[in-house]
Amino acid sequence: MRKINILKAIVDLFWIFSMPIILMIFGFSIAIFFVDLSEVNIKINSVNFNNDSLLSKTLLVISALNYLLIITALYFFRKVLNYFIRIKIFEETVIKSFKKTGNLLSVSGIISLSVSMISKIYFEQKTTLEFGLNQHLVIICLGLFFLVLSEIFKIAKHQKQENDLTI
Repeated sequence: MRKINILKAIVDLFWIFSMPIILMIFGFSIAIFFVDLSEVNIKINSVNFNNDSLLSKTLLVISALNYLLIITALYFFRKVLNYFIRIKIFEETVIKSFKKTGNLLSVSGIISLSVSMISKIYFEQKTTLEFGLNQHLVIICLGLFFLVLSEIFKIAKHQKQENDLTI
């Protein structure tokens, strides 16, 4: 039970630090279309956004808003940890939160992978095929893992209900 409390404390710490970042992302996403960024060198997910074109600004806003998906997934994971601490493991909210977390992380990984590929083609005028582990694939795999957890918990809840009915 101590490990779950440590995990909850770490996730809560990330959550607290992410709150000001949410406000900055919204402000930045609105201001990017009205402020000249030609002198500023911005880098998100190892992609340089130093061009002043509409596509560059759009990719930058999509990358910034993509972090909101991850923060929302963190919110649902916090919800799951709250239920785990109260030892309410097979609640419907836990299953739904796992599913929402998995969907959000999978979509976020796909969006970040797409932005990365588009920006490489647009800014560097090259296409590369890299084998190995990168952050986009890790986020997608983590999302799929949460979706699998959702299914496992759904099956376990059904089995628990059947066992409770057995005399």
